[in-house]
Amino acid sequence: MPKFKLTNLRFERIMYDYATILEKTLPEAVHTNARLLCVELARRTQAFGHESEEQQKERIRKDISHIIKPPIYFLKFLGRTTNERLKASLKKNYFANRWSTLSEILAKVGMGSEAFTTVSSDAMRSIHEENRNPKTGRAYRGIHKFYLAQDSTLLQKYIAERQKAAGISKSGWSECAEGLKKVVKGSMSRGIKPWVTRHTRGLGTVVDKSDNVVSLGTSARPMFKTSNKRPSVVLTNSIPWADKVIRPSEQLMALNIVAEKMKKQMETILKKRLKPA
Repeated sequence: MPKFKLTNLRFERIMYDYATILEKTLPEAVHTNARLLCVELARRTQAFGHESEEQQKERIRKDISHIIKPPIYFLKFLGRTTNERLKASLKKNYFANRWSTLSEILAKVGMGSEAFTTVSSDAMRSIHEENRNPKTGRAYRGIHKFYLAQDSTLLQKYIAERQKAAGISKSGWSECAEGLKKVVKGSMSRGIKPWVTRHTRGLGTVVDKSDNVVSLGTSARPMFKTSNKRPSVVLTNSIPWADKVIRPSEQLMALNIVAEKMKKQMETILKKRLKPA
C-alpha cells in the first residue's frame, strides 16, 4: 500500500520557508500541502485524472467485454464454420439455450473447451479476475478462447456493478485529504472528482505529527525549530491494490509538483510585498 511521509529534506526546507512567507503555523502549512499531494496522487492513480466518469465506465465495460462475451457473440463464432449442417445444428441448440449440448458437439469436432466456455452469473467475477493483469488490473489481451455469458442481462448487471466501483483506487487519497483538519478554508477534497469522493470505505488514513515543532518567534513573524522528531504527516492509501495502479515515477512526480506549487506561491507573495506602493 502506498504511504507518503512529508519529511524529506527538500520538503522540510520548503515547508519552513512556506510557513514563514505565508505567515501560517507550520502545522497549517504541512496540512495545506499534504492536501495538495492527495489531489496529485488521486489524479495520477489509474484511471488517470483526465478521464471523466463516463470514460471510466466505458473503459470498464470494454475491459470486461474483452473477456466475457454476450450470448449473441456465439453467432459471430459460427461465422467461421463452413460446414452448413454443423452450423445449422449449432444454431438450433444456441437458440434453445442448450449450452452443454453445444459444448458436446464442438468437442466432437475438436473445438470444445479450446473454443469457448460458458459462464454463469456466479462465475463472472472469478473469470474476470483470473484474466486480469494483477499489476495493472487490465484484461489480458492474449486470451486464446472466449468466455460466453449464458445470460446477457446478467452480464450487463455485472458490468454495472463493476462500474459503480469506478474511482475506488483513488478514493483512499480523497479520504486522506478529508483527514487533514488543519486546512482551514474550503473542502479538503476539492480538486478530486465526485465519482472518487463518493466512495467512503475508511481506507485512507492520516497520522498527524505536524505539531512536532518548537516556535521561536511571534505569530507575525513565525520562526521554527524542529524537535527531535521532525513535523510530519503520513498519508496511507490502504486500498489493497493501490500500489499496482500508481507507478513510482508518478508518485515522485506528485511530490515534485507540490513542491513547485509551493515555491511559485511563495515567489508570487514576495513579489507583491516588494512592489513599491
